[in-house]
Amino acid sequence: MQSAPKTRLQANTTGVVRIGSIMSRPKRVSDSPTPKNKMARKTLASIKFSPEQKKDELFRAAEEGDLDVVKELIEDTGPEVREEDSNATLLHAAAANGHMDLVIFLLTLISPNTTDNNGQTPVHVAARKGQLSTLEVLLKDEQFNAERLDNSNRSFKDLLSVPLVEAVLNWKVTTLTKLLELGADPDHKLAGLVDSLLARELSVTTPRELAISLSRNSFVNKFNEVKPPTTKSTATKKAKDFNFSISRENIKYGPLRVTVTPATKISRGPDIYKMDTDPRGFVCVLNYNSFKDRPDLSLEGADNDILNLESVFGTMGYTGNTYSNLTAEKTKAALSDIRELDILDDVGCVVFIISSHGIGGENFLTSDMQLLDAKWLYSSFRDSECPQLQNKPKLFIFDICNGYYRNNAYQGKPTEFIAEDEPCKDMVCIYSSSTGITSYTFTKDGTPFITSLCRTLATHAHNKEFGDLYRMFLLDFNRSNPTTVPEMRNLSFVKKFFFNP
Repeated sequence: MQSAPKTRLQANTTGVVRIGSIMSRPKRVSDSPTPKNKMARKTLASIKFSPEQKKDELFRAAEEGDLDVVKELIEDTGPEVREEDSNATLLHAAAANGHMDLVIFLLTLISPNTTDNNGQTPVHVAARKGQLSTLEVLLKDEQFNAERLDNSNRSFKDLLSVPLVEAVLNWKVTTLTKLLELGADPDHKLAGLVDSLLARELSVTTPRELAISLSRNSFVNKFNEVKPPTTKSTATKKAKDFNFSISRENIKYGPLRVTVTPATKISRGPDIYKMDTDPRGFVCVLNYNSFKDRPDLSLEGADNDILNLESVFGTMGYTGNTYSNLTAEKTKAALSDIRELDILDDVGCVVFIISSHGIGGENFLTSDMQLLDAKWLYSSFRDSECPQLQNKPKLFIFDICNGYYRNNAYQGKPTEFIAEDEPCKDMVCIYSSSTGITSYTFTKDGTPFITSLCRTLATHAHNKEFGDLYRMFLLDFNRSNPTTVPEMRNLSFVKKFFFNP
């Protein structure tokens, strides 16, 4: 009787680890027969292929590590050739399959920072696949940018958690030691990288927890040498530097100088989001008012908006941070840090306020003239990406100046948002103007949108549920800006919500 295939941990092409039967990679479609050895393979270079067949054979050679064939075929195709579906380069293919000699050759032709459709460099791919020899070669390249993040805001060190899990499961001591030397984090959250089977059956969310659950004590000891469980992460340390006041006695007035009315009772119930924490919530303000080589796009009055927001939310008992004029990459890094903050376990909600130029309310401009997708931002805080906020209300407020950038500024390509099966839950998005409607909202005193928001919160948040509060905000806003209509989108924001200042 034929034995069942051996079960092991695998990483699929998207970087998600799963447990299942060993599966071979589907063969590439080709009109030519599969060569039986390298000598037969080399004869392919002399066959008259169509351009598409030649590209196909070139990538097959890169995946198999056939340096001679790659050198011969690349003279006709050029090094810029990419796979149609993934947009991966030859360097991605060689790195993913661990062909060190080929990687060394291709690095003379292809940048180590080139990305595929997932925003992953060859370094990301090598890290995810656990190809440590090729990874070390790539890391030594002078051009490599170690801070580059993929479309899921993951660095190559984050992706090292995939082979780190494999090493724990398969007792690979040498591999585990090498991964730790390369920067693998035993406490990196595995959400989005590892099949839910691990979390569901073993109740683990990090490689360290996996080692503990499997009683791999020698591995746990090695993890402790690198980063003991009691050591706070860099992101957690930043929690000490929150610039929103959470002391109601330490009132910091903004230019609006409104007095916050405190709640006399806390609203509770099965149909109400739990908001009795201290601090009440975490607020992140992303403010962009200065743009590279474009002084004409500067947004005056943005500093007044920041002071008003910090004053009102701080006095309401919320904590948080303001980030000003970040680049696209630094914006992604800041949001990635926020997802790791321990304080998210303790707060009742999170509020994100984004202020910038944009197009149609769907994208916003960063200081380096890059467009980020609003959907990408709030999708980064779905349950799998940020489990600390599961079942907690998440508010996203976009104060976007639509029109001027769209009509007169450089037309940059927005960061692509890749739709996934997991829905967004317990989220609500408020836009300063309806999608596609031109809106010029900035003044030297700040925006009418933020001014009305702060005034409404200070005056009515103490006893008004969110739906009623939003209607009162609209009345206030329309008095000062009757030509612009804000828009609200409900993403399974299913319960009643009170700010409870």
